[in-house]
Amino acid sequence: MSDHDHPRAIGGKPFDPLMKTLLAIFGVSAVVMVYRFFTGVGPVSNMTDGFTWGIWEPVNVVVFTGIGAGAYGVALLCYLLNKGKYHVLVRPAVLLGAICYTLGASSIVIALGRYWNSYWLAVPTMWNLSSALLEVAVCVLSYVAVLWIEVLPSVLDGAAQSKSSAWSQLGRTWGPLLAKAMPYIIALAILLPTMHQSSLGGLLLIAGPKVHPLWHTALLPTLFLISCLSMGYGAVVVLTTILNLTWKAKHDQRLFAEMSKVNAGLLLLYVVLRLGDIAIHGKLAYLGFNGYTLLFVVEIALFLVPAFMFFSPRVQQNKGRLFGAALLTVAAGASYRVDTYLSVYRPAPGWDYFPSFGEIIVTIGMAAIGMAIFIFISRMFPVVVVETRDHSHAGSGRVLTAGSR
Repeated sequence: MSDHDHPRAIGGKPFDPLMKTLLAIFGVSAVVMVYRFFTGVGPVSNMTDGFTWGIWEPVNVVVFTGIGAGAYGVALLCYLLNKGKYHVLVRPAVLLGAICYTLGASSIVIALGRYWNSYWLAVPTMWNLSSALLEVAVCVLSYVAVLWIEVLPSVLDGAAQSKSSAWSQLGRTWGPLLAKAMPYIIALAILLPTMHQSSLGGLLLIAGPKVHPLWHTALLPTLFLISCLSMGYGAVVVLTTILNLTWKAKHDQRLFAEMSKVNAGLLLLYVVLRLGDIAIHGKLAYLGFNGYTLLFVVEIALFLVPAFMFFSPRVQQNKGRLFGAALLTVAAGASYRVDTYLSVYRPAPGWDYFPSFGEIIVTIGMAAIGMAIFIFISRMFPVVVVETRDHSHAGSGRVLTAGSR
């Protein structure tokens, strides 16, 4: 990276109108969460014995972690494939991943019927080795810890630039030590999501006939892994474009165009595997004039449209069009994951489900606090690479380090 490519703390008022709005939204959802913990899941959600998960798992866990997989995708490009030019995207992607995965893990605790027993997960001798959820739980929680360790260099860099001698000494002492350990941390950051993202698909293999045949396939682990990468790359482009509009974060159109070509390959691979599986295993008969076919067609279209857009020079050279195509990739992965976990999930006859107000407000509140945390950390610590020191209304004031406040 050049001297101009080093991240900086954005600065600005910690509690501007946007932050106050986000915190107010989360405050409403927090009231619902507290009520849920005191009265149980039933009074807050519409989950039943037929639908043992509502929208919290498909959205808060499966979709949020897919969006957070941008950290995983950028790590593959930057470290495994040695494409150092993507290093400018590492810190924003890692922070996004840490927040999304933390929200996902928190949502699991909210959804647990007997959440007070969750502490047994920290005791390996008490693990239920027959549980299909065990690997996902252990990997996700481990990855949450790894992601926040990857966020620490931003904190230590900010501390090292502090005017406080104590903070400066802390940053200068622990920063180099952490840098020596980072290769091992990065290796874990690549291994763990490879395991649990594929396992999120593998979980539904045991659901058998409860998942519609158009979605139930032995390729579920592979499709979930591909979809998380495509979502992650799309989320990084969307995030950086928004940061460019609000904080004048560096926006390298050529770099995003190249990364989006990689994403196009993933999107097309997903479609080929999906259609090939349906054709080879004789599932074409399930296509017809019904709601499942409509969901399937919309889902495939959401994958195909951005794939072809990414190969178009007009899209590659235009920030708005590339943003739109990237947003479609996030929608595509989210659609596939929600469909598989919820929309096409068919328990025994007689069971119906529609999310309650409590479930919806908790999901919205989780998204709001995630945005608030990202804004707060980016303002306090060097996470974002900015083009100039003069930025827009979202982070008014000069660029400051964490220790200068």
